[in-house]
Amino acid sequence: MKRRPPITFSASEYSRRAFTLIELMIAIVIILILLGLLIPAIGAVRLRAQQAQVRAEIGNLETAITAFKTDFGMDPPSGIILYEPGSASWDPRSKGLIRQLWPQYNFSLPCDINGDGDTSDTIFLNAGECLVFFLGGVYERTSDGTFRIYGFSKNPARPFLNPGHTSSDPGFDAEYSATNSGRQGPYFEFDISRFVDTDAATNPGEFAPEYLDSFPSQQVPYLYLSSYGGRGYRSGDLGTIMDDVYRQGDPASSTLGPPFKPKSFQIISPGSDYQLGEGGNYSPGKNLPGNRAVEADNITNFVSGSLQ
Repeated sequence: MKRRPPITFSASEYSRRAFTLIELMIAIVIILILLGLLIPAIGAVRLRAQQAQVRAEIGNLETAITAFKTDFGMDPPSGIILYEPGSASWDPRSKGLIRQLWPQYNFSLPCDINGDGDTSDTIFLNAGECLVFFLGGVYERTSDGTFRIYGFSKNPARPFLNPGHTSSDPGFDAEYSATNSGRQGPYFEFDISRFVDTDAATNPGEFAPEYLDSFPSQQVPYLYLSSYGGRGYRSGDLGTIMDDVYRQGDPASSTLGPPFKPKSFQIISPGSDYQLGEGGNYSPGKNLPGNRAVEADNITNFVSGSLQ
C-alpha cells in the first residue's frame, strides 16, 4: 500500500489561506470605528436613564411637599433661621413662618433641633437644607458622620422635640417622654447615603444636611426655592448658589420674564456636570448663552427632561 504524500501549498496558495498584516490592520480599524460609534450611543442611553431617574425623584419630592402642605397649610419655606434656646430673640420673619406652620409653637422653651445634646445653636437653613428639614424633620449627625432624620413631634407646642438628642438635662428628657406621643413625617424616603453638609465650614455646629440627586459622584445638592404661595421668590434664599430663579423668557434678553411655578416652588438638580449655573430666563428650544451652557443639563420640576 502506497502512502499518499503530504499536501503542500505554494507560497501564493498559503497566503490566500491566512490573514495578511494589512487585512488584520483593516479589521482592527473597522472594530475601532464600530466601538467609536457604539460607546457614545451607550453613554447617551445611560445618561438618559440617569436623567429619567432624577426627574422621577423630583416628582416624588413634589408629592412629599404636597403632603407637607396638606398637614401644615403651606409649602416649606426655602430660607429660615431656627433658634434652639428658650426665650430666644427670634427674627420676625422666621418667627412668623413658624407661627404659620405651628400656631401653638412655644418659643419660650428650648429644643435640640440637630440632636447634638445641647439647646444653644442658631441654625441657618439654606434652600437645600430647608428641603431636607421640612420633609425630613429634626435630625442628628451620628458619630460616623451619617445623618438620621426623625420627622416632627405631634406636640403642637414643641414640634422640634428630637428623639436623637443626648441631652444631660433630665427635665428635658422627661418633658420629651411625656409629650412626644407621635411623629409627623418624614414625608420623603431619603437615601441617607446621599446626605451632605456643604456649608459645614461656614456654619459649623448646625450639622444641617442637604440632599444629592442620584447622578454618580454628584457633588452639588438639590436646590429648592419657594414662592411662598405666590408672594414671590426671595433673592435671599438663593444666597450665592444662583443669581436668580428660572424665568419664562428669551435667554438672550436682558429683560427678565415671570418665574416658572409662580405660585408654588422650583426644584433644580445640577445634572451630570455638577453645576447649577446662574439661572434667569429660559425658553424651551432656545439655546442658552455660552456663559450659561452648564445649565443645559439641569433637571427641574417645570421642564420634562433636562433644560436642553
